[in-house]
Amino acid sequence: MGQWQHGGGFSVDGSARIEAADRAGRERLLRYCARPPLALDRLRKLDPEHLIYDPPKPGPGGSGPQLLTPLELLDRLAALVPPPRIHRHRYLGVLAPNSPLRAAVTALALAATTSPPAAIAEPAAEPAHRRAAAHRAGPGHAAVGPARFRDG
Repeated sequence: MGQWQHGGGFSVDGSARIEAADRAGRERLLRYCARPPLALDRLRKLDPEHLIYDPPKPGPGGSGPQLLTPLELLDRLAALVPPPRIHRHRYLGVLAPNSPLRAAVTALALAATTSPPAAIAEPAAEPAHRRAAAHRAGPGHAAVGPARFRDG
């Protein structure tokens, strides 16, 4: 972990603050961090081959208790575990790491938070959506679309 660009260690959410003497607050935070992916009191054994899980809220379509085999339950629990060394948050579109427009978008966001609104700048020679379409088409390919969107 020492080889990571941010100096090693873990990414931590610092929005939860607990005073050193707040024993109940520490216990609440630890219970929250150590909670299991499902409540065991909602899981019961129907017979040696079948389990019933009663979710806290009905699922889409009003589904209620689920009848599962032990292997189906393990399969569903394994799906909740994120893959190793992969970020859970992925950015797509203009916020993707390799997007040619990312620098312009993040610069606009930074300018909006650090300075008062500026006068409207001169429009670019080519609109951003056309530059992005040309980038998606790849080198040597023209971006094609309905005639009303093409120049000419």
